[in-house]
Amino acid sequence: MIVDAHSHIGEIAGFDGLDYRVSTMLTLMDALEIDAAVQMPTSGIVSAFEESYEVSEAAYEQSQGRLIYGLTFDPNYAEDSLYWLERAAGRPGFVACKIHPSWHEVWGSDARYDPVWRFAAEHDVPIVSHTWAVSAYNPVQKYATPDQFAEYVEQYPTVTLVLGHAGGRYTGHLAAAELAQRYPNVYVDLSGDAYSFGFIEWLVPRIGAERIMFGSDINWIDPRTHLGRVYDADITLAQKKMILGENAWRLFKLEGRCS
Repeated sequence: MIVDAHSHIGEIAGFDGLDYRVSTMLTLMDALEIDAAVQMPTSGIVSAFEESYEVSEAAYEQSQGRLIYGLTFDPNYAEDSLYWLERAAGRPGFVACKIHPSWHEVWGSDARYDPVWRFAAEHDVPIVSHTWAVSAYNPVQKYATPDQFAEYVEQYPTVTLVLGHAGGRYTGHLAAAELAQRYPNVYVDLSGDAYSFGFIEWLVPRIGAERIMFGSDINWIDPRTHLGRVYDADITLAQKKMILGENAWRLFKLEGRCS
């Protein structure tokens, strides 16, 4: 079983994707034996919340349940984005909330995120956040460093936080591992464009294979890059199975949602 815990559909300015059609994504998933993918539509990141909901529902139907989805909460448009999260709650394809502190330029620790944490607790769904390291060439990444979430993950122990990209770069990886060591409700996914040799072997003994998930960032990144990292990692077969799909299947409660 393989579940991609971090993927996207749709175009967004400034990013070149492999192909934006759902049919093409499904063809690639078939070729790589990826059973299901949690996609977070790019339209939600740029505050097109209704479109985000509609394209996600359509993709879920078109994929016959293989493309489940998360919708974005934007604290700059809290009421509007929360409305569409409430619309999605209870739908079979809806499995997560997405936040993107760097894109929205709101610190991950900001009190304006409290509504989405309350929503996640009430509806028993995880939060997936973009996380990264402080970056000289991309200064807005300062809003999304993993350490900023400590107060929220402590305040909401029943909510699982997935650190997307596992912190993104070296110092972000260190901070992500440190946060996950402190709090059992913190997971990481492997998506993004960092391909450090030995990273998975470094991460597994620190936080446990049961809290690491394969993620590709398709349609911006070819999933074979991250699949290869897991396949070639010097860890046990049981640990690879957890990372490739078992953890995501359990966390996102995919039993009965995916065909």
